[in-house]
Amino acid sequence: MTAVQPIIEALGILFTPGNLAILIAGVCVGVVAGSIPGFTGANTVAIALPITLPMSPAIALAFMSAIYIGANYGGAIPAVLINTPGTSGATATVLDAFPMSRKGKASKALGISILASVIGGILAAMIILVLLDPIGQLAFQFTNREIFVLGLFGLAAVGATLGENLRKGLFSGFLGLLIAAMPIDPTTGQRRLDFGYFALYDEVPFIPIIIGVFAITELFFLINQDQISEDTSVKTSYSGILEGFRYVISRPFQTLRAMTVGLLVGSMPGAGTSIANFVSWAIAKLMSSDPSSFGEGNPDGVIASESSNSAVTAGSLVPTLALGIPGSGTTAVMLGALLLHGVQPGPTFMQDFAFEANLIIVSLLISNVILLIFAFAISRYIVRVVLLPSRYIVPVILVLTVIGAYALRTNMFDAWLMLLFGLVGVVMRQNDYPAVPLILGVVLGPIVESAFLRSMLISGNDYTYFFETTIANIFWVLIAVSLLGRPLANVLKQVLQPRFAGLFD
Repeated sequence: MTAVQPIIEALGILFTPGNLAILIAGVCVGVVAGSIPGFTGANTVAIALPITLPMSPAIALAFMSAIYIGANYGGAIPAVLINTPGTSGATATVLDAFPMSRKGKASKALGISILASVIGGILAAMIILVLLDPIGQLAFQFTNREIFVLGLFGLAAVGATLGENLRKGLFSGFLGLLIAAMPIDPTTGQRRLDFGYFALYDEVPFIPIIIGVFAITELFFLINQDQISEDTSVKTSYSGILEGFRYVISRPFQTLRAMTVGLLVGSMPGAGTSIANFVSWAIAKLMSSDPSSFGEGNPDGVIASESSNSAVTAGSLVPTLALGIPGSGTTAVMLGALLLHGVQPGPTFMQDFAFEANLIIVSLLISNVILLIFAFAISRYIVRVVLLPSRYIVPVILVLTVIGAYALRTNMFDAWLMLLFGLVGVVMRQNDYPAVPLILGVVLGPIVESAFLRSMLISGNDYTYFFETTIANIFWVLIAVSLLGRPLANVLKQVLQPRFAGLFD
């Protein structure tokens, strides 16, 4: 009864009219902000932080959790409609959601993204509510060594599963790592590949690169089309959204699998959505009976990305609350908010702040329900974007993307960088090089490099250090399977096909 009491108290507080209105406002603001390319959840939470000062600590944390939920989903809206992830967590959503839109199935894709996100978020929050302490202890097992190997696995899995050419996928991923290595060395402070540009001195801004590779590249090809959707008879109705809902309900295993991946990866300090949705998407493709359809508009790809992406929201709070280590950029801002309101995260958090912990997780549950209602209500009207004439939508999107790239650091260099990578994306698409491994390399580069360098310092430059734990070795095996699985399957097919004619048809 004592374990249930804080949950009941949290529900009683959050379901008062005033506090419920605050949660609704947080979700709505988050969705709108997340749907603007380049405007991240961390930005939105940071802007909202001063607003929470007059609030009580509990309600302030619930409000920012609601914004987090809304912004995390909001990134899927432009990913579905205009091939532009609103946030880095929606990058994998683009792979199948936008092809569905081009085939006249934008409503269904949006419906899938909504319900998969809500189910993933609710289930993950429920698990966290029950298992916050044990999951926190599991997250504590992921040191720099495990984070490094996990990052390599994400790159290997995506590079190997995207496209028909393994070498092109891996080349794209390593190019992303090279781009990520342009700023100063994080341990020595030595300048590397910034070419004299101060804007690249301490970091490579990955949001302009994401916008450039996806949005600007797509605009280049969209110029020659009348509209985004190739199906001119497509109708925008709630029936299409409900069709997407029904599809998610018919795929419970895929949804649960993606949620589990998102929850586990999100619980690892520093991992976050950048790894989770790509790993989830790659696993879904590897386990699919029709892997060739992934990246071409397979609805299971949207489920894999969105369910895991939403689960990361709850998962990333585990290291933030239980260890005092932010699980993502947004939770780093929320960590500041916790401290601002006198709540000290750490190993004793559940003992010292049990009520606040339960209230934050319960607010995630309520916010996901609000998200379902709000997203469904506006979906019919948002989906009409795919029917707008290209001559109108291209300049509007171009202006918004320039604003989004500039707003991140209020630096025009980022806008020019976005346009440059738009051209890079065009060249890559024309030569059948997958763009997603490049993006993942840019995003994971700093994480992987920092984890590697710290591991080397700890081990005294002993490379066997990366093979000394069970968790690390499991990921090494998965890397080997990712890289060797397709070549070995092709060899076996060539050897066995003559003997078993028709088996592989």
